[in-house]
Amino acid sequence: MSVEKIEKALVAAKDKMSDLGIEEQLVSEIEWCLGSYAHDGNPEGLLQKVEEATLSLVKFKKTNSRKVSKKLIDDLEKVLKAK
Repeated sequence: MSVEKIEKALVAAKDKMSDLGIEEQLVSEIEWCLGSYAHDGNPEGLLQKVEEATLSLVKFKKTNSRKVSKKLIDDLEKVLKAK
């Protein structure tokens, strides 16, 4: 999977978590990783944060099913399967 798709999925997850007001620490870490990736081009941190964001959003969706789209979860899981 291309790094651009990984980055796009991670940005979507970060934006959703920010909108929901959840996982502020993880959102900050994602922002840092995106900046780090822009600097060094190493996507390893991005993949780790995709995994953490996926777990967080799946957990949140269990109690708030309408607030997190299935497409977002599917996109994140595709990234994880392709790594």
